[in-house]
Amino acid sequence: MADIIEEQYKTKLYSLHEKNAITREQLDHFLKRGLQIINTRNQFNLDSISKILPFIIIGASESYINKLNIPYQATSYVAAETFPESGRYIYKIPGTKGGGVRQLTGGQRKFGDNLYASTHKILIGYEAILFSIYNLVENREQTWEWTFYASYLKQSFPDLYEDLCKLNDIHLKKISSQYFIVVARNSKSFQRSGIIESYLKNQITIFNQSSQRKIIFLTDQSGYDYCSKVIRETDNIFYVTTGDRFNIRNGLFHLKKKYNINLILNDGGRIMSNGFKENGVIGEERITLEPYPGKQFLDFANNYYLLKDYTLGIKGSGLDGSELNGALMVHSSKIKDESANVYVYPLDDDNGLIRKKRASDNFFI
Repeated sequence: MADIIEEQYKTKLYSLHEKNAITREQLDHFLKRGLQIINTRNQFNLDSISKILPFIIIGASESYINKLNIPYQATSYVAAETFPESGRYIYKIPGTKGGGVRQLTGGQRKFGDNLYASTHKILIGYEAILFSIYNLVENREQTWEWTFYASYLKQSFPDLYEDLCKLNDIHLKKISSQYFIVVARNSKSFQRSGIIESYLKNQITIFNQSSQRKIIFLTDQSGYDYCSKVIRETDNIFYVTTGDRFNIRNGLFHLKKKYNINLILNDGGRIMSNGFKENGVIGEERITLEPYPGKQFLDFANNYYLLKDYTLGIKGSGLDGSELNGALMVHSSKIKDESANVYVYPLDDDNGLIRKKRASDNFFI
């Protein structure tokens, strides 16, 4: 079956090129990247997970990822259809707790998204999880770990939870250190976020000494000068500075070179991840698409602006006609009425080598 998935992917790529949907350069790029096709039963003996997710796909081979000079990144979202058969998916409801995830999923955490998001956190985020300083402060009580999603499965689906624990233990054996990467463009980002005040009040969970992850602030020189006076460097807190001006590609290069980080789960929110995509440094998005949750949860009669400002994707926008502009869908797994999808973006990496600076290198974070 794994061979079939890979062959179908290659056939799709050649077909898209023949239709001029992707360029020859993009075709060669995706073929060079390849796929990781994880057989959850045969590779990890995850009997319960394999009944729901027999295969988990990552949009680049392990050998390709290891050769990159910057870490390979994936993002993760849940999105709901805005109304039945619309093909338009919204990822956030502003002014609601947690971005309105419960409303998007019909008033409760959905089974499929909790399982799928848990596997993301483990398979993509076991080395490092990245987020903006604003997300950190806004969600300062979160642990940011896979257990946040898995906790919703623990009581009702103990076999699945045990499999997730097994998967996590397997991946922890591969590494010596785990990291949280906090992105703050400069001193103003630190000031606006209010992190110093929250830190001094001991309100930010990830600074708890019980956390196994070390923390890296990715910032410019002004950010380091401002924050390090209070949140000092220790054995568990580090700073990576990109010079007098913030440059995300240089920052990622140093994360790989100095800390040997190959994989990053980008959990930084849509605005920040869009900036990363503009710089060609995000390889894929892993998204749970939810059906329309009902008028009581999503009603655009008086909130039509949400369609424009908070749309994640519209069916037909992708390189292959899928939902995400500039991407193509590699794989989709149905979990009841939810779709667990993997989309890939072309990387502007030249095998990871830092290229010429773009105007979007200074996107706001």
